[in-house]
This record gives sequence, structure tokens and C-alpha cells, in this order.
Amino acid sequence: MVPSNTSPYYVVPISIKGIVFEKHRVWLRKNERDEWELPGGKLDIGEQPEETVVRELREELGFDVKVMDIIQSHLFTINPPQKQESNVLVVSYLCNLIGKVGDFEVEGEAGKAEFNCFSLENILELNMPQFYKEGIIKAYNVKLGSQKT
Repeated sequence: MVPSNTSPYYVVPISIKGIVFEKHRVWLRKNERDEWELPGGKLDIGEQPEETVVRELREELGFDVKVMDIIQSHLFTINPPQKQESNVLVVSYLCNLIGKVGDFEVEGEAGKAEFNCFSLENILELNMPQFYKEGIIKAYNVKLGSQKT
């Protein structure tokens, strides 16, 4: 029997991220913890993850993208924990940039937003969770492989 003060399910928020390359450089967002991360956000009710990444990249970067492939899912623990729910499931998709249809979001849901484009060499030195770096490198290799066919 499960005690009444605990849930039999493990519930975590889900964050959907987009990996977008432009001229062999990847677009990143600086968050409120002064870390670089992939742009993206939370699922809306009834929304499929691929729809979320397309919507979020349009809202945050002003980019129209096509989802190519799922790259990574990772259960991330925010350190130091901001609140009791300090875990988030991050799902990252490789996206092709179709066009720029808007402007960067300068004031986002999490406050002031900063975006920048980095080379693969530069991301290794950034203040960024390691799993993001691994996902970006994997996405770059997938993208190169798809361009050869």
C-alpha cells in the first residue's frame, strides 16, 4: 500500500528543446542561472512535442523550422534546486532552419532573454550542462550524415 502523502507516479515537467545550426554554429539561450541552454520550452496542453519545438523556436528566435529527428532525452537535476521539483525531462530535436520570420524574444517567460550563436569548439568552454553539449555534438553529426545522402 502506498502512503497517502506520496504519489505512486514519478511526475516531472517536460521541456522540449530545439537544436538549430546556422553556418555550422548552434543557437543557444542564456537562462536565469547564467547558463547557456538550447532554446525551447514546455508543452502546451494537447500539443505534440514536435509542435512545441516549432512554436517555441518561432516565439524565442523568430525562426521557422522543420523538425528533422529526436536527438536526446535526459532527466536533468537543476543544481542548486530552485524548488522541490528540481528535475525536468529535457527532450531535444534537431531542426532545420527554413527561414527567419520574426525577431528574438528579448523578454521571455523566465525574464530577460539573451541569444547567441556558437561554434562547436566554443560550446565546450561555455557554462552549460554537459548533456546539452553531448546532444549538440550528436545533432551535428546527424546533420552532417544526412547532408551526405
